[in-house]
Amino acid sequence: MIVAELGFPELRPLQTPDQPPAQAPLEHRLRRRTVLFASIVVVALVAALCVDQILRSGYFTIEQVRIDTALQRVDQGLLERSTWRNINGNYLTADLGGIEQALENLPGVYQAVIRRVWPQTLAVSVTETGAMAQFVSLGKSGTARDHEFINLAPSNQLPTVPVLRAHPEDRQMLIDVFKQILPALHEVELEPLALSVSPAGRWELELQIGVDTPANRFVLLAGRGPVKEKVIRFASSYAMALRTRGDMIAKVDMRYVNGFAVRWRDDSAVNQVQLAGLTESGD
Repeated sequence: MIVAELGFPELRPLQTPDQPPAQAPLEHRLRRRTVLFASIVVVALVAALCVDQILRSGYFTIEQVRIDTALQRVDQGLLERSTWRNINGNYLTADLGGIEQALENLPGVYQAVIRRVWPQTLAVSVTETGAMAQFVSLGKSGTARDHEFINLAPSNQLPTVPVLRAHPEDRQMLIDVFKQILPALHEVELEPLALSVSPAGRWELELQIGVDTPANRFVLLAGRGPVKEKVIRFASSYAMALRTRGDMIAKVDMRYVNGFAVRWRDDSAVNQVQLAGLTESGD
């Protein structure tokens, strides 16, 4: 018997009459996806148009600015006017961070926090500073070009407004140095009146002892180099040896490696200059 002559029945999968096809036709599936995608696009466009209409229309307008802080130094009217001037948008879109930054540029405002109060109010809270400094920007010729106020931390208490002078590119360095030398000066009850740095990097500090009178002021020449360390060194020497004669000091020259020179208000040539430590000039 030849194998090829043998006949075998054909095997086919069983399928009941009401069983759906295994897969929908390709055209049907594509049509469903197209309709679904179009529906999503339409819904997104309608939602975007509705949101845009709400944001651009007169809805959600800001009707009130409320000051929540009991102010001691800053004028409340100035704070309210500055807040209104810097509102750009409505209740939902107003840039609160930009408004806070603008308020912190006002004299006496160290920190500002703004929050939304439903449905149409902005609540303003501020931390007032205990001291301010005035930064004077110098032009190429060394003359004052413009000025701005620097709000110091509330922990700093100064009876005067020190003047900081420098060219614009040295502004931040000058402010940082001023903040660094404040603790050493406070410890010996010396008040800074002015701090300046020249384009060549020469530092000069004007100090005041107690009551503000011309006789209680003197200048400290720090020269170039680490001004913070020089001021700390002088403050230590002042506390130990110079405090009792502070009102007699006319000028202090710190432009020495390990010492400084004191010029007294006494006109006599013998007592006019006193050297402390080594006298090798460091500037």
